[in-house]
Amino acid sequence: MDDDELLGIMADWNYWGNFRRDWIPRDEYVNHVLDLLKGINVVALSGIRRAGKSSVAQQVIREILRRGVDPRDSLIVKLDDERLIDLNYDVLLRIIDLYFKNVKRSDSVSYVVIDEAQEVDGWERVVRGLAEKGNKVLVTGSSAKLLSSEYTTLLSGRHVEVRVFPLSLGELLVFKGVTLREKLDEVTKIQEIERGIEELMNLGGFPDVVLHMDIADQLLVSYFETVVLKDVIGRYKIRNERKLRTLAKFYITSTGSRITYNSVSKFLKIPVKTVERYSEYLEKVYILFFLNSFSWTIKVTENSPRKVYVVDNGFVRVFNPRSSRGRLFESLVAQHVYRYSLSQRMSLYYWLDSLEVDLVVAREDQAIPIQVAYDVEDQEVLEREIRALLKFREKCGGDRSLLVVYRGEERQISGINVIPARKFLLHLEDYLTFKK
Repeated sequence: MDDDELLGIMADWNYWGNFRRDWIPRDEYVNHVLDLLKGINVVALSGIRRAGKSSVAQQVIREILRRGVDPRDSLIVKLDDERLIDLNYDVLLRIIDLYFKNVKRSDSVSYVVIDEAQEVDGWERVVRGLAEKGNKVLVTGSSAKLLSSEYTTLLSGRHVEVRVFPLSLGELLVFKGVTLREKLDEVTKIQEIERGIEELMNLGGFPDVVLHMDIADQLLVSYFETVVLKDVIGRYKIRNERKLRTLAKFYITSTGSRITYNSVSKFLKIPVKTVERYSEYLEKVYILFFLNSFSWTIKVTENSPRKVYVVDNGFVRVFNPRSSRGRLFESLVAQHVYRYSLSQRMSLYYWLDSLEVDLVVAREDQAIPIQVAYDVEDQEVLEREIRALLKFREKCGGDRSLLVVYRGEERQISGINVIPARKFLLHLEDYLTFKK
C-alpha cells in the first residue's frame, strides 16, 4: 500500500477528510474525558465491544472542533479498518508520520485517537511518544490488556482509564428521544421511564441493539461470538473452545448468583485451575464482573464465594430467555451501581450472613447496603428484605440502608429508604454519597 492509498483511508476516518456522522450524544462520557484532558495527556477508553467506545472518542474530537480547534489538529486512527492489510507497528508509525507531514499545519497541540489499540503490538510506544511531545491522546480498546501493568509502566502512569458501558437508563431515554430537563419531566413521563427500564431489563443497553430492536437477538449473538472468539479464544490461545463457551454461557445465565470455582468445576467438569483462568479472561474482556463478600476483615472477604453479574441483560435474553424478572431486575440495578462505583472509586460487594444483602457500596470505613426486590407487594417478601438490611446494620454498622423496588413511591420503613427504580437508576449520586 503506497502513501497516497493510505492517506485516502485516513481521510475516511477524519473530520479533515471525508468523515461525517451524527450521533446521539453521550455527554456524560464526553464531558468527563474533556475535563481529564485538561490535566493529563492520555485517556484510555475501555469496555466491552460495541458499548460505544469509538463513538465516544469521535464525539470528543467533534466537541473539541466545535470549540474552535482546527480539524487539521486532530487525527483519528481506526486500527480495526479491514483495509489495513498486514497491520503492524510500522504501519501505525507510517500513519502518524503521514499525518504530521501531509495534514498538520500548525504548532498547536494535536488531539489523537488510537481506536482499538490492542490490534497493534507496541501501540503504547507510539502513544507515549505523542504524549511526551505535548499531544493529547485517546486510546480505545476492548480488553483489560490495554491497561495492564506493563503498559502502565511504559506510559509512565500518566493516563486515566474511563470505562464505557452499554447505555444507562438516562442514556437510553436520550436515545429514545425522552428529555428529562427538570423534575417535572420525571413526574409527567413516568410511563416512558418505566418502559425504558423494561427495555433494559429484557434487551439490554448496547447502542445498536437499542436503535435496531427488530434484530436485537442477531446483534447480541454476534457480539457474544466476537467477544469470545476474538477477545478471549484468539488473544489467549484457548485450545478448548467448547469449555470456554460453556463457562461463559453458564455465568451469563447465572447472573446474580454466588459461585465458587470448585462448584463450577464440578458442575461443568472442568479443572479448577482452568475455571479460574477462563473466568479471569472473561472478566478482562468486560462481559462479566464478580463481587466479593463484604467484611471489614480482608481474610473473610477473600475466602468467601463470589457473586457473578453479566454486564448487559441482552446476553441473558439470548441464552436464558425464561430468566425470572427478579433476577433480571437485580442484574440491571447491579450494572448501574457497578458503573457508578467505578466512576467514583468506590468498592462494590455483596454481603452474606444468615441473610443476604444483594449489593454493598463501600468507601474507607463507610458502607451502604442495597437490597433489590422486584415485587414487595407480598408482606412476607418485604419483611424478609427489611430484615436482611437491619441485620447488616447490626453486624457492620452504618446508618443508611436502601431497598430498590421495581415500582412504587419513595418511603421509609424502619429507617430504610425504599426507592423505586425510576428514581434510583436516574439519580444514583443522590443515594450513594458518602459523608466526608
